[in-house]
Amino acid sequence: MASSPPQTHPPRQQAPPPPFAAAQNPTAQGPLPAAFSNLQISRGAPPPLGAPRAGLTPQPAPPAFAARPAPPGAAARPAFPGSPPAPPFVRALTAQPAPPFAAASQQPLPPFGVSPGAVSQPPPPLRGPPGAVPQPQPQPQPPYGGPPGAAPQAPRPLGGPSAAASQAPPFGGPPGAASQPPPFGVPSAGGSQPAPPLFGGPRPTFPGQPAATAVTSSQAVPPSFGASQQSAPPYGGPPQFGAPRPGGQPPFAAQSAPMSQQPPYMGPPRANAPSFPPQPWHTQGAGSAAMQQPMRMPGMPGSMPLNTLGQGVPPPGTPTIPYSPHAGTQVSTPSKIDPNQIPRPMSESSVIIYETRQGGQATIPPAPSSEFIVKDTGNCSPRLMRCTVNQIPCSGDLLTSSGMPLALMVQPFCLPHPSEEPIQLVDFGEIGPIRCSRCKAYINPFMRFVDQGRHFICNLCGFSNDTPREYMCNLGPDGRRRDADDRPELCRGTVEFVATKEFLVRDPMPAVFFFLIDVSMNAIQTGATAAACSAISQAISDLPEGPRTMVGIATFDSAIHFYSLKRAQQQPLMLIVPDVQDVYTPLQTDLILPVSECRDNLEQLLESIPNMFENNRVADSAFGAAMKAGFLAMKSTGGKLLVFQSVLPSLGVGSLSAREAEGRSNILTGDKEAHKLLQPIDNTLKTMALEFAEYQVCVDVFLTTQSYVDIASISVVPHTTGGRVYYYYPFSALSDPAKLFNDLRWNISRPQGFEAVMRVRCSQGLQVQDYFGNFCKRVPTDIDLPAIDSDKTVMVTFKHDDKLQENSECGFQCALLYTTVYGQRRIRVINLSLPCTSTLSNLFRYADLETQFACFLKQAANGIMTSPLLRIREEATNTCINILQSYRKNCASVSSSGQLILPEALKLLPLYTLALIKSVGLRNDGRLDDRSYWASLVSSISVVLAVPLVFPRLIPIHDLTARADDDSLIPSPLMLNSENISEDGVYLLENGEDGLIYVGSTVNPSVLEQMFGVSSLAALPSQLVLEQFDNELSRKVNEVVNEIRRQRCSYLRLRLCKRGEPSGDFFRSFLIEDKTPTGFSYVEFLVHVHRQIQSKMS
Repeated sequence: MASSPPQTHPPRQQAPPPPFAAAQNPTAQGPLPAAFSNLQISRGAPPPLGAPRAGLTPQPAPPAFAARPAPPGAAARPAFPGSPPAPPFVRALTAQPAPPFAAASQQPLPPFGVSPGAVSQPPPPLRGPPGAVPQPQPQPQPPYGGPPGAAPQAPRPLGGPSAAASQAPPFGGPPGAASQPPPFGVPSAGGSQPAPPLFGGPRPTFPGQPAATAVTSSQAVPPSFGASQQSAPPYGGPPQFGAPRPGGQPPFAAQSAPMSQQPPYMGPPRANAPSFPPQPWHTQGAGSAAMQQPMRMPGMPGSMPLNTLGQGVPPPGTPTIPYSPHAGTQVSTPSKIDPNQIPRPMSESSVIIYETRQGGQATIPPAPSSEFIVKDTGNCSPRLMRCTVNQIPCSGDLLTSSGMPLALMVQPFCLPHPSEEPIQLVDFGEIGPIRCSRCKAYINPFMRFVDQGRHFICNLCGFSNDTPREYMCNLGPDGRRRDADDRPELCRGTVEFVATKEFLVRDPMPAVFFFLIDVSMNAIQTGATAAACSAISQAISDLPEGPRTMVGIATFDSAIHFYSLKRAQQQPLMLIVPDVQDVYTPLQTDLILPVSECRDNLEQLLESIPNMFENNRVADSAFGAAMKAGFLAMKSTGGKLLVFQSVLPSLGVGSLSAREAEGRSNILTGDKEAHKLLQPIDNTLKTMALEFAEYQVCVDVFLTTQSYVDIASISVVPHTTGGRVYYYYPFSALSDPAKLFNDLRWNISRPQGFEAVMRVRCSQGLQVQDYFGNFCKRVPTDIDLPAIDSDKTVMVTFKHDDKLQENSECGFQCALLYTTVYGQRRIRVINLSLPCTSTLSNLFRYADLETQFACFLKQAANGIMTSPLLRIREEATNTCINILQSYRKNCASVSSSGQLILPEALKLLPLYTLALIKSVGLRNDGRLDDRSYWASLVSSISVVLAVPLVFPRLIPIHDLTARADDDSLIPSPLMLNSENISEDGVYLLENGEDGLIYVGSTVNPSVLEQMFGVSSLAALPSQLVLEQFDNELSRKVNEVVNEIRRQRCSYLRLRLCKRGEPSGDFFRSFLIEDKTPTGFSYVEFLVHVHRQIQSKMS
C-alpha cells in the first residue's frame, strides 16, 4: 500500500558560486638548472566515469528524475566600489505571510533591502565608500542571494508557508511566487549551437582506458587556480554563466556537436553588446528538455569515451603511453631532470556536467578549482562535502601505510553554480523526518528497504528499523521503493527537512545585528571610525527587512556608549557605561529594535558619530568590556556582534599587552618558545567567547589598525563563536574603506544560518576523530555554531575502530540543524557514500589532491601555536615524503633507484608542499599579527581557496590590449618564478585575499599613464586606489581585477610593489619556484624529496 508522499517544497535558490574556471597556460619559459633533464610522465589508468569499481556489483541506475521546476533567477554577486554598488534585493510580494517572531504582525516580509512600499521599483544604488572614484554606471545588478530587480515574480522563502505548486524559494528569502526558468541557464528561445567542449584536457584514466597523455615540453603549463576562461561584463554584475554569445545563440544548444567541432565557451558578449544582457536563467521558456547535455555516457553513439571527470580521452595525435597499473610520474636521476617535465598545474577551461553517481556507483569529483555543474544523483555535491580519498581503506593499517589522511571537508552553505537545481525542502509534518532508531541517522538514498517495504536497514549502523505506517510503499522489481524517484530524501544526496518541535529548545531567534565601533583617539585620527560608520550606513540596505530583523549600535573608548534608537525620539539618546570592569547594560529594552522602526535614527547617528568624537583624546580602548556589554544586550535573543577595532585593547576586562617586540627578538634569536606568542595571552577572552557561544552570539572583528593588536588573543572570540577576523593593516583611509564596506556587506547578505548544531556520522568501522574550524564544542559528537555561512568550512577527521568490508560502501552523513534568517528551523542533511578498498594502489589512484592539501594546510595552521615554525615546516615536508615513499615502495613497478616516481593524482604534492613551507604563516620573518591572522583565516578556509592562498596566481596586465576580445577575460597565469617577471612589465599576483601589483623598473611611461594616471615610477602613489581612466588598457585592467574579486567572493586589497623597495622583495617572496636564502627552489626541493625517499628505501 502506498501513501501520499510528504509535502515537498520546491527547490530553494541560493547565490551563485565563484566561476571556478581555469585558464589555459603557456609553456614554461626559460631553462631551469642543467640538472634534471629526463623527467618522464606516465600515468596510472583510473576507471571511466561511473564505471563499477572492482569487486562491486553493478546495480541498475535509478530512473531519471522527474522534471521539476527549475530554480528562479540566479542571484548576482555583490558589486564592489570602483564600480557602482549593486542595488539591494528587489522582489515582488504576494499576500502569503511569513511566520512572524513572537506573534508579530502578519504582513508579508519585505524583500532584502526594500521597504514595504517600494517593491515595484529597484532602489537607487548604494553610495560609494569614501574615496571611491565615480565610474560609468553599468546596468545595476542585485547582490548575492536574490534575483534581479526585473524578475517578474519573487521566489518563496526557505521554509516559508507551503504551497503545492510554489516555486523554488531563495535562501531564506521572503514569501512569494516565482517564475519557472529552464535549468542550466537555457535561454527561452530555442536554437542550435554546438555544446562547449568537455572539461579542459586529459586527466587520469582508469583500467580499460588508454592512459592519459604524457606531459612534454609543449604541454608544460602554468597554474590555473580560479582563472576564468570566459569574458565577464564590466564590474558590478554577476558572472554570466550561460549568457548568450554575441550571435544570439545559447551556449548550451539542443544538439551536441562532435567533440572535435565544439568551440570553447567564451562567456557573455563584451565589446559590442549591452553591459548586462538578460540572464538566460532569469527567463521563462522551455523546460529541461531544451538543453542537451554536452556529454553522453560511454558507448552511446556519437560520444567519446569519458573518464571519471566526464572528459573525452585524448584525441588522435595526442601522444599517449601504454597503460601500466603501477605507473606514475617519473623523475629520473638527479643530474638529468628535464625542466619542461616538472609537474605543474594544468589548465582546465571547459564546464563539466558532473553526475555524483552513475550506474549505482560513486563517480570521481572534478577538481575544486574547475568549473562544474552538479547533478545530484544520490551523492551530495562535492562543493558541500568531499573526502581526501575517493575510496575508503578497509583497515587502519592500510590507511597508515599510505601516509594519507582520511578526512572530510564540509561546507554546508557553499554557493552552488547558478545552473544547478537548488536543494529540495521536505516537510514530514508532525512526525518529523524518518531516522534510524539506533544511530539516529536521517533517511537517505542508501538506506535499503526490505520485506515489501515494511523495514529499512540503516546504511551506517546496519540496524533494521520498522517503516512508519504512513511512510510505507511497495517495492519495485529492482528492490527500490516505487516512489523513490519522487521523494528527494530517497534519491538526492542533499536534502533539507522542516524541523519539528522536538528540535526546538526555544522559539527560533530573530536576525539580530549589533554594531560596536571603536571611537578612541587613534581610530578617529586614522579615519577608521568614519570608514566603519560609512560602511554600516551603506550596508544596512542589505539586511533582510521585516519584523524579525533587528539592529543595535554602541561605541567605545575607555567607556561604552549605548544608543537608544526609538522612533519616537527626535534624535538618538546616548547612554554611557563608565565601568569597564563590571559591565552592565543601561536599558533592558530599546537598545535593539527592528530595523524598520529605527532606520532613520540609525542613519542619522552613523552620520554624526565621527563628528561627535572628532576631538576625542582618549587613547584607551575597552574592547573586551565593549564586547561583553554588547553581548548582555543580545543575550536574550542571540545574533551577530560586529566589532570595529583599531588599537590594542588596553583597558577593562580582556585588556592586552604589547608582545610584538618580544616576539620579534625571540624569533630572530631562534627561541624555541617563540610559538607561545601565537597563543592567547590568557583565558579571559576564551571564557567570554564560550559564554557568547552558549547564548548563540557570533562575533566578527574588523581590525582597522596601523599597529600590533595581538590577533592571537583577539581571534579566539570569533574562532569560538563561528565568526572570523577581517584584517586591514596598515589601515589606509584612502584605499581601505571600499574593502571594509564590501566585506561588511557580504558578511550580512551572504547565505547563512543561526543557532546551528552540526554532527557527522559514518559507517561502522570508522569513527569521527576530531573537528577543525570556527565553532564551539561542548560534547564529543556535536559542534555548536552560533552562525554558519557560505564561506565557512569544517574539517572532520576519521579513524578506524574496526575493519570495513571490501566491495561494500562506506557512508558519511552530515546533519546541520539551524535557523534561517527568517526564523524557520531547518535540518540540512548531506550524504556521501564511497566504495571500500583493500588495495593500496586504489587509495593513491583515487586520492583528492586539493582536499588533502587543504587538510595539511589546516593542520599546519593549527600547529603553529604549539610548535616551533621549523618543526611545522619539517612535518609538512615529511608528510609529503612519507606519502610518496609509500607509493614508491608499495605501488610503483621495479625501476631505477635514480627515479622519483609520483602518483598521478598527487603529482603536484611536492609543489604545493613547497608553497606551504614558504607561506606567510610559516616564514620566520613575518609579523606576529600577520602569522596569527593567516592561521585564523586558514581555520575555516574552503578547499577551493586553500591552494591559491599559498600558491597564488600571477597574471601579466601590461599587455591586455594586445589580446583579442574573444580571449578569456583573465590572461593565462604564469609560473611562479622570476624568469617570468620582466622589468618592462606590470604583473598582478593574487591569492584570494590580497592583490600585489608589481611595476617593473623600465615600464613604458605610456603604460603607467594609461593604467595609473602618472608618467613616471617616482610619481606612483604609495597607497593605491585603482581608478578607471578613459582608455582601453585601464578598462581591461579594471575588468580583470573585478572579475577576480567576483571569483573569490572577496574584494582584493591592492598594493603597489616596486623593485628595490621592501614591497618588491615582498612580491618576490611569493615566487615559489625560486630559491630563497632560507628555502629550496622547486627543482632543489624535488631533489631533496627524492634523496629522502632513497634514504628511507635503503
